Amino acid sequence: MDNTIEEGISVLGINEEVLKQNHWENFLNFLKDHIGTFIEIFLIISIIIISMKLIEFLNKKIKENIITKHENSARLLSFCPILTKITKVLVLFIIAASVMQAHGYSMTSLVAGFGIIGMAVSFAAKESIANIFGSFSILYDKVFDLGDYVVINNVEGTVINITLRSTKIKTLDNSIIILPNNVVANALITNISAIEKRRIDEIIGITYDTPNEKIERAIEILKQIIRDNDEVVTDDTLVYLEKLNSSSIDIHLQAYVKYGDLANYRRVKEAVILEIIKRFRAENISFAFPSQSIYLTHEN
Repeated sequence: MDNTIEEGISVLGINEEVLKQNHWENFLNFLKDHIGTFIEIFLIISIIIISMKLIEFLNKKIKENIITKHENSARLLSFCPILTKITKVLVLFIIAASVMQAHGYSMTSLVAGFGIIGMAVSFAAKESIANIFGSFSILYDKVFDLGDYVVINNVEGTVINITLRSTKIKTLDNSIIILPNNVVANALITNISAIEKRRIDEIIGITYDTPNEKIERAIEILKQIIRDNDEVVTDDTLVYLEKLNSSSIDIHLQAYVKYGDLANYRRVKEAVILEIIKRFRAENISFAFPSQSIYLTHEN
């Protein structure tokens, strides 16, 4: 009986070894039959990883470039994650389409289907897409920034917010006007805050009974007022006798304030005009105003 047990154990051991050997041979045959598939999967995964890393590298470089060259970097950087995700989706779609095409699947119907879906989505969201690209154009080109005083399509006011969809402008009467960014991107824009210096352009009219020497003195006073004001650019100043108007002798004053913002411009302009009034009154030079002379005659 002991011999029978030993023989059974030996047979079982041999069968286990045979089974192990068969499993190993089957595994090797499986690898041999599917080695091409494994290599293809490895290559696809490698291409995806390399593509994603390359996109992240380019995204990092773009961010560094934006931070270095653009003052409004925070708003521009907000676009980077969106563009990065869109790029990754497109790359994955191209890789998937290439793999399916390589395995004999017809991509014509698939691409056509995606094309129809894309056209439908684009048509439905064309305004939103246009607004997104418009906002990117505004921020990248540095057309204006928050707090700038601008004129856009006859809308004048201060920029208080720029979003992916629209630009909000606060007008002088405190109204809030919302302009779609695609409209803003294609509009004629005047950024008054970008002006480095603003012009004072005034016509000073004096009366016709002003003596000749007083006329010359008036011109000299205007030049002196500009020279004595440190907040006015003296190099570009023009003071000259403009014309003989219907009720006044006009002297033209052109000068530039050293500030671009509206508040300082108004303050300096006011100071210049007040000084003109004081100096002319001190010199007994009379300002002209619209008037008519009526002559009455008798027939006799």
